[in-house]
Amino acid sequence: MHGHPTSPPPSQPRAIYRAVHDPDGPATLSTTVVHALADCTGLDPTDGRLSLYDAIDPDALDALFRPKYDGTPRTGGHLSFVVEDHYVTVTADGEITVEPPVRR
Repeated sequence: MHGHPTSPPPSQPRAIYRAVHDPDGPATLSTTVVHALADCTGLDPTDGRLSLYDAIDPDALDALFRPKYDGTPRTGGHLSFVVEDHYVTVTADGEITVEPPVRR
């Protein structure tokens, strides 16, 4: 996973965190998403307080963007959901964006 927060322009009140999932790496897509969320929320991804299950089935997320049976990658498509008030978007090419909640 490679991720970094992007600095918001002066007119935008919040930063969008971006990460990229490596489909050839050891982590599943759902694990990469959990680690991206952990970076944004400051929660430890191993202590059980951060879970995707309330928003999405992690196995279904992994299967959705897994390569096709013939080995060709999936192209196009995205999925968005909310975890810990953070808006998460995952694309077929492995990009993960996490938008923090709006602070009032």
